[in-house]
Amino acid sequence: MPLNLATRCGDDTVGKLVLAARRRYAEANRLLPNEPLGAVYLLGYTIEMRLKVAYYRVIGFAPNTLITDRDRRQAQAQIRTRFPGSSMPAGHNLIGWAWLLEHTRASLRGAIALPPLVATQMNAHVGNAALCWREVLRYRANKPYNEELAAVQRAARWFKRNASKLWS
Repeated sequence: MPLNLATRCGDDTVGKLVLAARRRYAEANRLLPNEPLGAVYLLGYTIEMRLKVAYYRVIGFAPNTLITDRDRRQAQAQIRTRFPGSSMPAGHNLIGWAWLLEHTRASLRGAIALPPLVATQMNAHVGNAALCWREVLRYRANKPYNEELAAVQRAARWFKRNASKLWS
């Protein structure tokens, strides 16, 4: 009997996150006309995945490097320390992942800090998306306002176009 979908997914790698971000972005765009909340939900995830890819690339992960639970816990612990009491779980905290990426790039030996314009744009888009996106949207039936949808679209588009600038 073939393996079920959950089993076939396997472990996370940087490369799988890149591919998943591309697919979720395409799916979100197909949902835009009739299911805007679903589009916001997936677009927010694409931002989260691209931030995580950039962070893991900055700390030296190659595309095929396994992302372990320990790797995730270490990153999330830093986010929780920086944002104590945040209502966002550390694993889905867009602002936290953006901070972690920027902080890590600035503090790692041999790494180069994000260029100021890229950092400013990244943080502005993350801030706008974070006003609208939460991973708990999957449990909701709200309809986003047009301005909210547009803000998350702009942010996701920026991350799609500029993803490599975040880690290279």
